[in-house]
Amino acid sequence: IAVTDEAIVERTAFALGLAKGDFTVSNRVDDGTTTRYSVRTKTGQDFNCFVGGSISVTGRTVSEAICTKKGEVARNPLLR
Repeated sequence: IAVTDEAIVERTAFALGLAKGDFTVSNRVDDGTTTRYSVRTKTGQDFNCFVGGSISVTGRTVSEAICTKKGEVARNPLLR
């Protein structure tokens, strides 16, 4: 598996602007180089998130997390 649980927590905390202990990750699905998962914050907000990962001769690489609030349309985070 290219993406570790620790990497998911770190990338998700950064993407959502939360402390690592302020949310839980569930429903993880590893699909090739993409890992999809659900996040619930301590305040009850739900998100769908994903990260990409790969392993090469230079080591493990994991993208930043992209998260969308459940019920909202996914948007390109670079266009905010």
